[in-house]
Amino acid sequence: MALSDGLIFFGIVCFLIGIFMIVTEHKQHKKTLGNKKLADRIIFYKNKWQGEHAVLVCAPFGVAVLLTVLSCITDLNIFLYLAGAEMLVASVIIYNKMMIYVESNAFNSLDDSEKNN
Repeated sequence: MALSDGLIFFGIVCFLIGIFMIVTEHKQHKKTLGNKKLADRIIFYKNKWQGEHAVLVCAPFGVAVLLTVLSCITDLNIFLYLAGAEMLVASVIIYNKMMIYVESNAFNSLDDSEKNN
């Protein structure tokens, strides 16, 4: 397998992950329903989680690049398919972990402030 084939496959996987992220952002926007305060809290907690877990967010990309290079060096396509599968699965798992944190903090703090009023 040539390096260009590996890069094309890697690009397709990144494109699919981008589509997944766009769809989930659209669903999140529908949840806020124009509530600016809630949207700001969601953005704050997303940035906070990503800052605290930067290594976790970047690790799947490093592993995928390593598997892609390994596939090109050894001419075994299995490493390339593993890189794609690893990227998709890791991105979904990491995004879900982040959103669990965001929803537990953003929505709970909003409920607490509404109870105080």
